[in-house]
Amino acid sequence: MYAKTLAVVALCLVLAAPCLALTVSGTGEVTDWGVTPFSQSGHSTGQVGNIYYTLENNYSPIAYPSGIGHVPSPGLTAGGESFDLEEMYLRFSATQVQVLVVTSTAYASTVSGTAYHLGDLFLTVDGEATYGLVTQAANQGLAAGSVYSILGPGDVMALEPGSRSYAGYTTLVANDYGPPGTVASVAGPWAVKSSIAAGQWLGTAGIATDTHDYSGSENGTFLIEYTLDSSLLALADGQSVRAQMAWGCGNDVIRAMGTYLAPIPTQGEVPEPVTALGLAMSVAGLGLYLRRRPM
Repeated sequence: MYAKTLAVVALCLVLAAPCLALTVSGTGEVTDWGVTPFSQSGHSTGQVGNIYYTLENNYSPIAYPSGIGHVPSPGLTAGGESFDLEEMYLRFSATQVQVLVVTSTAYASTVSGTAYHLGDLFLTVDGEATYGLVTQAANQGLAAGSVYSILGPGDVMALEPGSRSYAGYTTLVANDYGPPGTVASVAGPWAVKSSIAAGQWLGTAGIATDTHDYSGSENGTFLIEYTLDSSLLALADGQSVRAQMAWGCGNDVIRAMGTYLAPIPTQGEVPEPVTALGLAMSVAGLGLYLRRRPM
């Protein structure tokens, strides 16, 4: 009886885990989002329903030097499409934050013999508290999906070094985010640093991916979805959340911003979501009860 009850509870825990499948239809629609990349043209930001979005196909918010301008460096005529962060979508549910990123290449792209990597996802709440969600272990050796609290610049890598990187570029460039700055300061942070303190780890988020051919230069487009519990960010009603991501060489960056609206609990509803820790404690208590209960 004891073993059977624990098995049933364990199954419930598994079924309660967030779904990590990313489904793309034959027409390229990300079905769970109702979003079809490249169906809208131009550079824009906006909101449709509960989805906040930024579109930047063949556009970068950084005005790169040497006549490149606002296209993903090194420019469309020199392979810039390899580093194009095309679109970003942000949405909230009662207990989750989700970000969908559309980019030209999966995880890494090599130029001049150096591989540059798709950056980690950074979330900033009300312009103050910042959190880093690791995209891949190849960035700084941290486990993919790990979520960390970022306490200062020493916790992050600005950009990756290399012959085609803007990591050491000191000239100030115009950008859409504020006054002129270096490419690294505008694009960064790129990744959570490997030396970050273990105590800053907050939990693990889900990552789902897919690749789709949207024809022409958009064949091989990579889609990556991040899903994390809103409690990891200690979100409160009305707080703004900014999502940001950059390629490791600094050749493109994208941001999206939205407002979190906390769910209104109905009568008798517990406002705090049940956590895995709470469930584990319940399992332990149930086991103790069954051990002591006369059979």
